[in-house]
Amino acid sequence: MSAIRELNFAPKGGGRLPLPERCSLDLSCFEEPEVQDALAVAIEEILYVVTFSGIELQALDGVTVTSDCRAAACALQDLPQGQVPLEMNPQPEVMEMARTAAVRREGDLRFHIVLRRGLALSTLSPEPEMQRLALGCIAHEAAHVEHESHLYRMFPDSYGKPLECGNRSRQTFLKAMDVWSEYAACRSSAMFRPEAVEEFEGILCRAIEDSFAAALEQIKAHREGRGAGDVFRELQQIFGDVFICAGYLLGHVHGIERSLKDRTPHLEEIFRKKPSVKDLMTRLERILHELWLREFAWDSIEVFAPIYDLICEMMAQCGLVFARHEEEWRIFMYEEPEAVEEARKAFGRMGQAVRVT
Repeated sequence: MSAIRELNFAPKGGGRLPLPERCSLDLSCFEEPEVQDALAVAIEEILYVVTFSGIELQALDGVTVTSDCRAAACALQDLPQGQVPLEMNPQPEVMEMARTAAVRREGDLRFHIVLRRGLALSTLSPEPEMQRLALGCIAHEAAHVEHESHLYRMFPDSYGKPLECGNRSRQTFLKAMDVWSEYAACRSSAMFRPEAVEEFEGILCRAIEDSFAAALEQIKAHREGRGAGDVFRELQQIFGDVFICAGYLLGHVHGIERSLKDRTPHLEEIFRKKPSVKDLMTRLERILHELWLREFAWDSIEVFAPIYDLICEMMAQCGLVFARHEEEWRIFMYEEPEAVEEARKAFGRMGQAVRVT
């Protein structure tokens, strides 16, 4: 039997579930037919379970099990010439067990789930904890299929083309959209593994703690001769990822009907030391909850602008202020947080113009 199976969800009478009539299941990373058979049954059952929970999977293209999620997801994104794939940046280990990639099928955009080999095997584990881990991760990716397909239906130009976001940085605006994406997926799937809130909180704590030192390193590197454009891109990556980690945590706590107020002593200590970060995260929580409530009434991708503004605000607190002027960026970097207001005033006379594509 072929290692690439076809899962058939076509209704056999009665009601129809929000699943595609059929989709592919690639198990070619396993040689043993009995393992392939067992995994096909387990993964099919999980897709039914998450659908019964309310997650809609009509836009599911298929599932691939692999030893390298990032490489497989990138390979799947065979978009037409001139179009660009979704970002495929490395993620923290706990978040790199699965991915969802957008793929073109007969002119339509669908979404393909990629699972790490070990995660797939966890669906067959005799240990309930490992089964819950697999179920939670697959449910998370299934939720991505639902929310990303809705975003595509609302704003079809947001996929496969350079994003038009006015005078904002495209890199940071994509990060803002990723914050929403992870928030929505976590909120929809949190019920399957509520205990993961501790993992996500730990990841956010490390991201916040590391970001300030990493930003200072980049700014010092610029003082020592590193190109401003390179530092500009790196700082956007650092702080965008902090907010993505926050999106994971906030989505999960809201999914189990809690809030950021129900935090651990570790995060509380970080907020005590950095009240400005506490303020940013509190505002982010409110923005994301409002986006959730209005998801089916969005009128443009401008709905993500408030998240973008928060990311820029944190970058400013840590040493980077920037603004676009025609095809160039006016960038000002500083090592003292108190210099932020002076930096904003200095664009006209001291900023460095850097072309960044």
